Amino acid sequence: MPQETFLTATLARLVSLPFRLYRRPFTPPQKALILHPCCLSQVMLATPLLSVLAAAFPNTQFDWAVSEWARPAIAKNPKIAELIPTGDLGLASLSINELLGVAEQLRQGSYDTCLIPGRSSLLSWVAWQARIPQRIGVASGGRGFAQTLVAPPRPGQQHATDIYLSLAPACGIDLPPGERPPMEFYPADADRTAVTQRLIDELDWLGDVPLVVMHPGGGAGSVYEDPLKRWPSERFVLLANHLMRQHKARVLLVGSAHDHELATAIAGMTSQRCANWAGRMTLGELGALGEMASLYIGNDTGPTHIAAAVGCPTLAIFGPSNPTVSGPYSPAEGRVVTLWRGGEQRPFTWQEGVSVGEAIKAADSLLRRKP
Repeated sequence: MPQETFLTATLARLVSLPFRLYRRPFTPPQKALILHPCCLSQVMLATPLLSVLAAAFPNTQFDWAVSEWARPAIAKNPKIAELIPTGDLGLASLSINELLGVAEQLRQGSYDTCLIPGRSSLLSWVAWQARIPQRIGVASGGRGFAQTLVAPPRPGQQHATDIYLSLAPACGIDLPPGERPPMEFYPADADRTAVTQRLIDELDWLGDVPLVVMHPGGGAGSVYEDPLKRWPSERFVLLANHLMRQHKARVLLVGSAHDHELATAIAGMTSQRCANWAGRMTLGELGALGEMASLYIGNDTGPTHIAAAVGCPTLAIFGPSNPTVSGPYSPAEGRVVTLWRGGEQRPFTWQEGVSVGEAIKAADSLLRRKP
C-alpha cells in the first residue's frame, strides 16, 4: 500500500474512537480471511503467520484476499482453502466503486474473522465494509482504526514478519519472544518435473557442476516499481564471470517478461555462455528451480524471498530499501546472506552501494558452504 499522509493518519485516529468502545475478547474463528493483497515479497513474509494460525486452529478454514501480482506466492499453499482476487496490483489501485465491490464479495464469504497483517487504514475500512464481525490487526499511527481487536506490537521488532506475527498473541497463541517461523512456498510437482527436464534438455545440467541462478531485474510492472532496486547489470556480468571461472558454475538468468531485455544484455556480455530463461518460466517453476540450484543471486524483489523460502542458498543485494524491515531470511544459519550499504539515505546511488568484491566474497562463501 502507498504511504499514508499525516492528514489521513490523523483522521484515522479520530475515526477509531467509537470503534474502541466495541473492542471485545478474541473468539476462535471457524472461517477466517487473511486480508493482505500486496505485494509478492510482503505476501511471502506473511506466510509464517498463516503457518502459526493453521497450527493453532486446525479446524478453521483460512482464505486469503490477494492481488493477481502476488497470487503465485501462495497459490499452492495447502493451508489456504480459497484465494479471493483483489485486482491486478492490490486495493490501492482500485476506485471507490471497485473497493466496495471487493467488500461485497468478502461479505458474501460469511467470514467470522478477518486478519489484517499490514498497517493500513484502507484494509481496515474494507474489512469493516465487508461486515466481518471480528477484525484483528495492528493500529500503528491510527491505521487499523476499524479493528475490533488490536494486536500488541512485538517489542524491538521492525521486520515485516515480526510485525505480522504480532497478530498471533492477539489470537491467544503463545509465541516465544524472538521466534520467527520460516517463510513457505510450495512448487507444484508439475513445476519440478518441467524444470528438471529443461535443465537436462537446454543446459545439459546433471548436477555435476554448481548451478547458479541470477535474477538481475525485479519490480518492473508492480505497484512498487523502483529501478534503483536493481544492482547494476555490469556488476552481475563481473560476478557471473567470476563464478563461471572460479567454480565452473553454470549460470542461469531468470526473471519476468519485463526483465528479458536486461537479462539478454547481461548474457551478451559474459565471458562464457549463460542461459536466459527470463520471461520463460512461472514463479512456481522458479521455486522448483531454487530447490535444485546451488546458489540464487537477486535484488530486493519477491522471487528472492521465494528462493530463500525453498531453502536455496541465497544472496540478496539491497539498494535503497532496508533489509532489516523486509529482507528475506532462513532459519538455517548462513543460508541467506543480505548485502546492503545503508541505502535509506537519499539520494541513493549504486556508486556507494554493494560492490562486486563484496558480492564475490559472499557468493564464494555460500557456494563453499556444506549443505
